[in-house]
Amino acid sequence: MDLSRPLRPEQRDEIVARLIDHHVLVFPDQRLTREEQFAFAAHFGEVEAHGAHRGEAKRYGVAHVMTNLDAEGRPAIRRSPAANYHWHTDKPYLPAPPMLTMLHAVEVPPRGGDTEFANTALAYEALSEPMQRRIAGLRVAFTPAFESDPARRTVVDHPLVRTHPDTGEKALYLGNHATHIVGMPEAEGRALLAELLAHATQRRFVYRHHWREGDLVVWDNRCLLHRLVLDEGLGRYRRVMHRSIVTGTVPV
Repeated sequence: MDLSRPLRPEQRDEIVARLIDHHVLVFPDQRLTREEQFAFAAHFGEVEAHGAHRGEAKRYGVAHVMTNLDAEGRPAIRRSPAANYHWHTDKPYLPAPPMLTMLHAVEVPPRGGDTEFANTALAYEALSEPMQRRIAGLRVAFTPAFESDPARRTVVDHPLVRTHPDTGEKALYLGNHATHIVGMPEAEGRALLAELLAHATQRRFVYRHHWREGDLVVWDNRCLLHRLVLDEGLGRYRRVMHRSIVTGTVPV
């Protein structure tokens, strides 16, 4: 498919069906402007707008530019609790978190800079029955990991086991922005979240994507975790991506 062109209804339906089946889709060799990427994303729902950044308010709104470049335009590794090399799902701290995310590779390192995806529906299915019973009905609290001001760290809670609205499958819902389990002692809740995260990110549940320039990757935030693989290439080579996010529904 040439995603710079408007989709026919049957193409849109095929993409949705395959996303439901596989959760990660790769469209190679795409040459998209940010506006064309926005138009493609809009076939699937409301596209989240991004705030103004570095004086480009109008164009910045159509796609979030994500890079490993510092203020001087040099490759650098950003180490922080909110960095995207931690396992996470996008924006779970919103009342209605995103349905899907798409990332377009504009510039990629000659090596390194891969992205990994972990299937939390398969992970839930592989849990023991006692563990499934233990976590049934629990709710996990999320807050933005990048927000250091306690007064601005809004907390939202969602089911730890969420039901996919299209498939009915159950999946674990957790990751870097998860802070505690509602109603559980803090230490116990953190230990449980850490145990489940380690389980969900075993190699048998993970797909690792090696980026090529022009790749557009679309994934389902409702049953996947993802992370940027931290390696030395990120500190040596440019990595520039355009991100679009389609809003979702309240998890149940």
